Amino acid sequence: MKELCDFFREKRQLLFFLLFFEGSLCLIYGLYGLPWGPAGYTCLVTAVVTLGFLMAGFFRWKRKRRQLLILKRQAEQSLETADLPKAETPLEKIYQEIIRDQEKRCQREQKESREKLVRSREYYTRWSHQIKTPIAAMELLLQEEPADVRALKRELLKTSQYVEMALSYQRMEGDGNDLVIQRYELRPVVMQAVKKVSPLLIHKHISFSAGDLSGEVLTDEKWLVFVLEQLLTNASKYTKEGGSVRIGKENGLLVLRDTGIGIRPEDLPRIFEWGYTGYNGRLDKRSTGVGLALVKQVMEMLGNKIEIRSVLGEGTEVFLDLRRTELEAE
Repeated sequence: MKELCDFFREKRQLLFFLLFFEGSLCLIYGLYGLPWGPAGYTCLVTAVVTLGFLMAGFFRWKRKRRQLLILKRQAEQSLETADLPKAETPLEKIYQEIIRDQEKRCQREQKESREKLVRSREYYTRWSHQIKTPIAAMELLLQEEPADVRALKRELLKTSQYVEMALSYQRMEGDGNDLVIQRYELRPVVMQAVKKVSPLLIHKHISFSAGDLSGEVLTDEKWLVFVLEQLLTNASKYTKEGGSVRIGKENGLLVLRDTGIGIRPEDLPRIFEWGYTGYNGRLDKRSTGVGLALVKQVMEMLGNKIEIRSVLGEGTEVFLDLRRTELEAE
């Protein structure tokens, strides 16, 4: 009974039209004094035909309603909507297209969420092994009498960098970018990163030189320092003792150049992929393959570009385009 009431409520406009038509017909016959026989016959035939049409439509409506209720229950377990009843009107077709578009979006978001979860598990598994190395080294150094303070500082720096990378990774994955875009003098920003990694450069007797660092950049200071620190750490890691690292502006770009071991040509196209370590990363068994991927993601978040060129056995060049003319400082 409830289904029948719902159906007639849905078709109430047609019923109102039928009543209006028959009422108008009776009114016209009454005003003109015409015999009621033809009017009654017309009203009866119209009512029977309309009722027959409605009853036939009711059974179709009832069948479709049951299909939709089944799909509603299934939707709690699955996003599949391939079994939607056939659309009978253009409007229903549009509704179904909207539903399928939403289904695709949800499936895409589900896939991205699963990939992000897998990626996070892989990263933190590698990270947990990675951070054990400097901690173990500090434990050994503390057993010595007297302890090597410089060596302890180097290992403490590595530990601090691993923790900072994990926090940055978490902020990026959680979309908590907390950007503060302002204009900064380039030199102080660069020197912040250099100061942080200087123990690594000094330990390997790597000479550092700074070229032209004049001018301002429109950026987020914290994130740009993070990018530079990661790049300088990589430069120190893959540059042999006695090598050199130089940073400065060239043709409007900030260029970081080292005399390290270089990157193999087959690895260059993939160095920004999450989890990709390449040949150099496999040599350094502690590599997570996340550093450069995170750098790339941060640069895109800042509205900047990064490019890396390298010659195996000669060194690597990193080009940072820090121009953001389309944005204004907050």
